[in-house]
Amino acid sequence: MRIVLFAMAAGLVLLAIMAVRMRRPRVCVAGSAAARAAAIVPAAMVHRFLDARRILFGVGEGAVGGWGNLGDAMVAGGRIWLRNTDAASPRYYGLVHGRIFRTNFLAFVPAGAHPVTTSIIPPGEQVYRVWQQLAHRYPQGVMVEGYAKMQQLDAIAIARPPFSGLRIASHTAFYYTQPMTSSSGTWVYIAGVAAQLSSAPWWINRRRLERLVPRGQLSGVSGIADVLQLRGRPATTDSAPPPETIVGIAQLVGRSTVMRGRLRVYPVGRVENCPAAWVR
Repeated sequence: MRIVLFAMAAGLVLLAIMAVRMRRPRVCVAGSAAARAAAIVPAAMVHRFLDARRILFGVGEGAVGGWGNLGDAMVAGGRIWLRNTDAASPRYYGLVHGRIFRTNFLAFVPAGAHPVTTSIIPPGEQVYRVWQQLAHRYPQGVMVEGYAKMQQLDAIAIARPPFSGLRIASHTAFYYTQPMTSSSGTWVYIAGVAAQLSSAPWWINRRRLERLVPRGQLSGVSGIADVLQLRGRPATTDSAPPPETIVGIAQLVGRSTVMRGRLRVYPVGRVENCPAAWVR
């Protein structure tokens, strides 16, 4: 009898674990975080394109048209938004957007996915602390998106296309030639990814996470925090910002401080290539 009861209890626990995992949306990756860090375009990515309409949101690198303007990018509202790194372009370092794009690294949630929960950012919290807490709470990895009003916004963007083969971490002066911008009281749409890479539990598939999460991207925290800077307070926080409200894109500097904000949370269930997002 005890054996039967034990088996039933074990079965219920297994079903509960499976139910939790089924609630976690799949997260997708194009290219890899390692390729981004090494400033290379993998051969398999050279002639491939993604369709932003098939992506709910994503962060990483992107190029519209040729590879020459590859820069910090975010996908939101069916478009990719990026900082143009083509120094020969009259729109150099300006905001570029489009629907069809290339990438050497993009972490994204496919269209149609739903958040598992929401997270309120405490007033006065610094961004690097928010990402530390997310990584601790979701060691298997998590992607988030939402709105925030920044008490202090410090942001910077890459200014040269990261496909030179010079590793970004050891050549920051080469890639980040434009000054950091600072402002206060600015509304932003935030998207990002976080995970514990350096201290992941034994049961975490570290190799899978390393495709998805850049190491030490945010003041020692593994992950990315990017923002679309907005003209003002959003009319609604239930969807991505309309194109006419977006004025810039950049990486958040970890010391940036939030006045108030709320993030929608998508814990990583599976990491896939998500072929439905690709243009055939």
